[in-house]
Amino acid sequence: MIENPTNKLLEEYIDKFNHDNRYKSADDAIINLFAAFPFNKKLEDILLKISVINDLYSTNIYGTFKMAEHILHLNIDEQLKKGSPYLVNNIATGHGIKTKKNNTELNFYSFATKYCNWHNQESYAIYDSFVEKVLLAYKTKDNFSDFKQTDLKDFIKFKKIIIDFKNHYGLTKFNLKEIDKFLWFYGKKKFPEDYGKNRTQIK
Repeated sequence: MIENPTNKLLEEYIDKFNHDNRYKSADDAIINLFAAFPFNKKLEDILLKISVINDLYSTNIYGTFKMAEHILHLNIDEQLKKGSPYLVNNIATGHGIKTKKNNTELNFYSFATKYCNWHNQESYAIYDSFVEKVLLAYKTKDNFSDFKQTDLKDFIKFKKIIIDFKNHYGLTKFNLKEIDKFLWFYGKKKFPEDYGKNRTQIK
């Protein structure tokens, strides 16, 4: 059973997140890192940020150097500042990191949303499987937005779904980062069998 996402419920879970040393410390570490290295003009800066996100969020980037080169060549800083929604897909694909089994390029959509989010939290929502499960559960319960599961992997549609979630339940006082904290922390409680595969490996 999932509860109605009221302002009170969101405040409760956001507060729990903010007072959990494991997750709050991980967020603070990334905040400090991105404040120290806000731009993406140097390969070593990008590589450092990718490595930290990859470790704390377990995003499974097996070719971190290739991804760093890819992001460097994309010249993303102006797009990040503007909050371009197309940047998520540009980072997620075209990097040349392929599976060993069938030699097809991997789509690092979840990583791309996180990388963009930590540069511009007002424009980019974070996708992971906890967020997906909670949004699908509320769609089944209340049909708060008209979407298919595959739409969650399209960033423009995904962001609209988050906005629909906020508006439908009257949660407009919360920003994208706060909504993200609720969706993830609430999903962790309701779908614990997935823990360890999604947000962070910090125990």
